[in-house]
Amino acid sequence: MKSMVCFRTDQGKFAVPVAAARAVRLASGLVTIPEQRSEIAGVLPGNPPLTVLAVLGDGGEHVLVLESHDIQFGLQVREVYGVTRVQDDEIRPGRVGGDTSLFVGTLQDPDALVLIVDADEMATRL
Repeated sequence: MKSMVCFRTDQGKFAVPVAAARAVRLASGLVTIPEQRSEIAGVLPGNPPLTVLAVLGDGGEHVLVLESHDIQFGLQVREVYGVTRVQDDEIRPGRVGGDTSLFVGTLQDPDALVLIVDADEMATRL
């Protein structure tokens, strides 16, 4: 059994293992950086400042703080709608979208396919 943080963007529903999630913050105060790559939403001020990715769609009022190999970063999302426990056999493993995909599997919830995000792969986009 695995625990997953479930969230939504304008591109659909997603989940990430709880072990990779650190916090949820408001996106207010997000500072854009001149000439930033399209995958970067900006930086949230703080100590240390937090780079925020927008790889799953533009906009969103919240930032899901993730950690990969001691590097913290944010992911801009519309909402975090819960934490759920799923049985291992409910997860359909396998890279979705190719070898460099951000997704390592899928879940089916009652109304949509949920893509499982690979926080380690996402951190390579920083």
